[in-house]
Amino acid sequence: MIRFAKALLAAALLFACAGLAFSEDFSLTQFLNIQYARHPSFRPDGYELLYTTDISGVAQIWRISAYGGYSQQVAFDTNGVDGAWWSPADRNWMAVSAATRGTERSQLYLVSPYGSKWYRVTPNDEAIYNFGTWAHDGSRFAFSTNSRNQKDFDVYEYSAESKEIFLLFQGEGDHAAASYSDDNRFLLIVREQFSANTDLLLYDRQTGQTRLLTPHEGNVQYRSPVWTPDGKGFYLLTDQGRDFTGLAYWPLDSAAFRWVETPDWDVEQFALSKNGEMLAWTVNEQGYSRFHFRDLRRNTHIGPARVPEGVIDGLEFSPDGSKLAFCLGAADRPYDIWMYETGGDRLSQTTTSAIGGLPQGLLRVPELVEYETFDGRKIPAFWYVPLQSKGKMPVVVAIHGGPEDQARPDVSGLLQYFLRRGFAVLEPNIRGSSGYGKTYMAMDDVHKRADAVQDVEYAARWLKSRSDVDRSKLVIYGGSYGGYVVLASLSTYPDTWAAGIDVVGIANFVSFLENTGAYRRALREAEYGSLAADREFLTQISPLTHVDKIKAPLFIIQGANDPRVPKSEADQIAEALRARGKIVEYMLFDDEGHGLRKTRNRIIGYSAAVEFVEKHVLNK
Repeated sequence: MIRFAKALLAAALLFACAGLAFSEDFSLTQFLNIQYARHPSFRPDGYELLYTTDISGVAQIWRISAYGGYSQQVAFDTNGVDGAWWSPADRNWMAVSAATRGTERSQLYLVSPYGSKWYRVTPNDEAIYNFGTWAHDGSRFAFSTNSRNQKDFDVYEYSAESKEIFLLFQGEGDHAAASYSDDNRFLLIVREQFSANTDLLLYDRQTGQTRLLTPHEGNVQYRSPVWTPDGKGFYLLTDQGRDFTGLAYWPLDSAAFRWVETPDWDVEQFALSKNGEMLAWTVNEQGYSRFHFRDLRRNTHIGPARVPEGVIDGLEFSPDGSKLAFCLGAADRPYDIWMYETGGDRLSQTTTSAIGGLPQGLLRVPELVEYETFDGRKIPAFWYVPLQSKGKMPVVVAIHGGPEDQARPDVSGLLQYFLRRGFAVLEPNIRGSSGYGKTYMAMDDVHKRADAVQDVEYAARWLKSRSDVDRSKLVIYGGSYGGYVVLASLSTYPDTWAAGIDVVGIANFVSFLENTGAYRRALREAEYGSLAADREFLTQISPLTHVDKIKAPLFIIQGANDPRVPKSEADQIAEALRARGKIVEYMLFDDEGHGLRKTRNRIIGYSAAVEFVEKHVLNK
């Protein structure tokens, strides 16, 4: 009995020292150790998958049987990886993309999934290389890079046989290699003017000529093209003539496409089986992914009820079409790889990501709500309430980045921890968010920027109207563009907020556009306004211009190597607040870029942010 008691005491001490809250509560470390599995890629025979997971503390490549079971880590880069793509013809090679210290200057490598040295394909340390697509026979892959001038992305091809790189297409703009025809003659290229305006180009490897397929006026998207096996045409996503993105088929001998699916929401992604006989796609309906599968031979259809509710990403058919892999996550479930067997209509979960030792029932799911904003428009939002609340709740209002991103009902360890600490959480999809049509997405462009910030103020007013909310304890949190909204809200509506958390946010639009990566400036000017035409306006809407009005304590997180929102943005707002005697805490991470990718850094940064909020909001 004494020995048993000593063993129990030792176990209790072990759990307590490990921060696992044996007898009290669950730690933020546990919530930030909610892991994920994403980006499935099949071996040529379909029996194994590559995928990425952060189980080691940063995204690495792992390998697992397509039927689940034991998995093996196959990459150990200390900076992590961006992605891996198995050769469609050779099980012994995969293409890998990886960058160092958050710089986003990704290089491409060839690596064996079964262990080998990394063979670097790309030559320029200062350039960005974006993997595009393998040719179907594995003889080559295409990629794009800004190595020519740091601004424009040209398309190149790497020959797996000769180990040489060849220039395919050079031009002004951001180009991405998308899909080879089965005979390798044609390559479809996507050119992004900015997020709402893209084109498709057809490169002919036989003649070396490139043809624009999609001349148009106004903002139209043409993206994600995939050739059919016969080479007679391709599927694509487009919003031509519509407010929402639909799925279409474009015969190569025609000047126009024909619609396949046109729901009243965006078709967000699709996959075509290698034999061209099966098609899968998802529809983004109010942030939830609705799954669809069609056997084109029999014209049979499997609908959304087949897959649990959540957010789906990364649809990929096995080479023989018998399996469809995809990534599925939800607010109470981390992203994992799932497998749909197309012949037998069977669904199974391939990976099982850890949730930090937390009970599954601890993670909260949101209610989809709407609130009315200043112009009478309804703004959609996800509303989370804690499992147990005592009296009026403090609230964290979380703003997504982009600005064309979208709050989705998937898991956030930080926000779930705030819920555990008694905060409610509101995630609004303010105007400018994607997922609600291109008209809605354009409602914050350039001179309408303040309207989006006003949407956040009306979210606060909606919260204050509720009897279960403590109106004096509203916290605003956001990253990237969401960080700008934090700073703009604090400076425009200073009496609304009790505290703010700004992660890699924009403080001064002029210095941001001057210092952001050259390859991003044109894309961002289309959204925010140009330095040449709108400098005075950009200065006026910058939070730094109105820093005197900020009253709430502010916590800032920044990566030193951020190429998107440079460190100078965080430096400026922190220095300005300190000079005025305001409460500000600034954490800079030397080995991070645009946000915190590494688990250890997230634990350090977000632990300090939570402590800051509790000190200045809960304990005041």
